Amino acid sequence: MGKTLEVINAIDKTEVVVEAPSGYDLRRTLTCGQAFRWRWAGDVATGIVGKAMVEARQQGRMVFLQVNPGTALPAVLHYLALDEPLHAIEEELSHDKVLRALLPKTSGIVLLRQDPWECLVSYVLSSWNNIPKITYSLERLARELGSQLAPGFYSLPGPDVLARASHEVLQRCSVGYRASYLQGIARAVAEGEIALHRIGERPFQESRDALLRLPGVGQKVADCVLLFAYGYKEAFPVDVWVKRAVELLYFNGRVLRLREIQEFAKEKFGPLAGYAQQHLFTYARIFLRGPNPLMSPLEEVREGLQPSHRQRG
Repeated sequence: MGKTLEVINAIDKTEVVVEAPSGYDLRRTLTCGQAFRWRWAGDVATGIVGKAMVEARQQGRMVFLQVNPGTALPAVLHYLALDEPLHAIEEELSHDKVLRALLPKTSGIVLLRQDPWECLVSYVLSSWNNIPKITYSLERLARELGSQLAPGFYSLPGPDVLARASHEVLQRCSVGYRASYLQGIARAVAEGEIALHRIGERPFQESRDALLRLPGVGQKVADCVLLFAYGYKEAFPVDVWVKRAVELLYFNGRVLRLREIQEFAKEKFGPLAGYAQQHLFTYARIFLRGPNPLMSPLEEVREGLQPSHRQRG
C-alpha cells in the first residue's frame, strides 16, 4: 500500500509514481467535500499541500504526482493517505447493509490528512455556506494575503497575517460575518492561546472541547477538523446532507435531533464513523436531493434498505 515505485527528477519538476491502495479513487477523494482547493483539468488535479503545488492524476492503481524540486514528498503522500488500508476499511463498513448498498456508488474515498490551520479556516467558512462559495473565499484569502507559489496558485495566509488583515481586505474575500471569527481564531493561534499542533495528542472529547472554545466553531466545524486534519475517525460531522441520509436511510424519514444522530453513529459505526459519514454525505449529495428523494436512487442501492424504506420509493 502506498508503495513508491519511481521518482523522476527533472530541472523544474519531480514526478513520483505511487501504487495506491486497492480501490483508491483519487477523483472521488478530492471532490467529495473534504478539501476545497483542488482544481481539475481533464484527469489532472492541481492543489496546494502545505507550501507546495501538487499535480496528481491516477491511472489504475498508479498515482502520478508532479511537484517542485525540494518538495517534502512524505508530506504529500501523507496528505493523500496513500498508505490507508482502504480495502479493510470498506470491508468493515459493508457489514452495515445500507453502506453495503451505497458503496458501489461511493467506494474509493479515503480521509485526507489536511493541515490543521487550513482545515480550520476552511470549515469556519463552511458554516451556512456551499462548496463553490467556500472555494471562492479561500482562493480570495490566498490571493489577497498569501504567498504566490506558482502562477495562479497561492498559499493561505498564516495566523499572524490573517490576524492583522483589515476589514476591507476580508470583505473583498467574501467571508461575510465570519471575518470576526477568522480573526479571533487567528489571534488565538498567533498568540499561543491554542496550540493546533497539540490538539491531536489528546483524547477525542478533550480535543473537541478545545476547538469548541474558539470563536465560530460549533460541533460540526470541530468534528470536521478532528476528522479531516487530526485523523479522529470516530468523529461524525453532521450537516444537512448527513442528517438527511441518516433520517431517510436508517429511520424511515423520522426527524432526529443532532444528539440522537451522533449517538446513533457512535453505536452503529464506532471507530469508522468518519468513513461512514463520508459515504453517506457523498451519496446524499447525489441521490437524496429534491422533495421526494427516495424516488430517485438506483434500484440496487434501494435494495440495501429496509422494506419500509423501499415501499416509499
